[in-house]
Amino acid sequence: MKEKAAYLKGLIDGLGIDENTKEGKVIKAMSELLSEMAETVDSIDEDVTHAYDQINDLSEELEDLEADLYEDDEDDEEPEEEEEDTEEDDNDDDIASEPFYEVACPNCGETVYVSEDDLDAGEANCAHCGVTFEVALEGEEDEAKDAPVQYEVTCPACGKTAVFEEDELLDGAPKCPNCGEPLDFEVTEE
Repeated sequence: MKEKAAYLKGLIDGLGIDENTKEGKVIKAMSELLSEMAETVDSIDEDVTHAYDQINDLSEELEDLEADLYEDDEDDEEPEEEEEDTEEDDNDDDIASEPFYEVACPNCGETVYVSEDDLDAGEANCAHCGVTFEVALEGEEDEAKDAPVQYEVTCPACGKTAVFEEDELLDGAPKCPNCGEPLDFEVTEE
C-alpha cells in the first residue's frame, strides 16, 4: 500500500498540479491522507501478523499442556477405580460385621438369619418359604413380662394425665403430681 500511495504522489507531482488552486489543495491533501493511511494500514498489518504468531505459539503450548493434563488424568483414573473397589469392600465388611441371629422359621423350620433391623421391626422374612413371622430376642419377652404394669390416670381436678405403676396404686391413695389432689379410684387384682 505504501508503494501505491507513493506512486500516486509521484503522478500528482509529475502532472505539475498547482497547489495554490482549490483543486490542487484538495488533491495534495488527498495524496498526504493516502500516504498516512497506507502507513497506518501497514502498521496494523504488522501488528496482526505478530498477533497471529503469538496466538499460534500459545495454541501449541496449550496443546502441550492439554496433552500433559489428559495424560495425568489417564494415570489417575486407575487408582480412582481401585479406591472405588476399596469402598465396595468396606461396605461388604460392614455387612459382614453386622450381627445376625439364627432363628428357625416357624413355617418350614429352615434357618433364617435375622438382623438388628429385623429385630427392631419385630418381624423377619423367610428366604426359603417366603413367610413373614414375628421375631424377638430371647429374654425380651421375659423382660416385658417382668416389667411392672403401668396405668395412665387422668386427674379429675386438673385434667392432667400421669403414669403410675400398679404397686403405687395398690399401696395407697395416690396424689396427682400436678395439683396434689388425691386420686380416688379402685384397682382390683385379677
